[in-house]
Amino acid sequence: MSEYQPEGCKLLVRVEKVKEVTDGGIYMPETVRENEQLAATTGEIVAIGPSVDMAFAKGRPAEIGDKVIFAKYGGRVIDEKGVLRIINDEDVLARVT
Repeated sequence: MSEYQPEGCKLLVRVEKVKEVTDGGIYMPETVRENEQLAATTGEIVAIGPSVDMAFAKGRPAEIGDKVIFAKYGGRVIDEKGVLRIINDEDVLARVT
């Protein structure tokens, strides 16, 4: 998918953006969308570094495609749109099931 391959214990995550328009058709300005994300951000694992030691609940290791929650300002943004972010495996707060 991506030309980026994380090294060590890093994960490449595609950050999910908050919608600009609600299901009811109400426009949400940028300031509201930022607040909507609160203190955590959700994203999908796109690539996994070779040293990731991350067993979630029931011992299942992290896999590409898993949705995870991590700190809003965690990791490093690596593209100009702010969609891809490199984070440490230990920065994952939870997996979304």
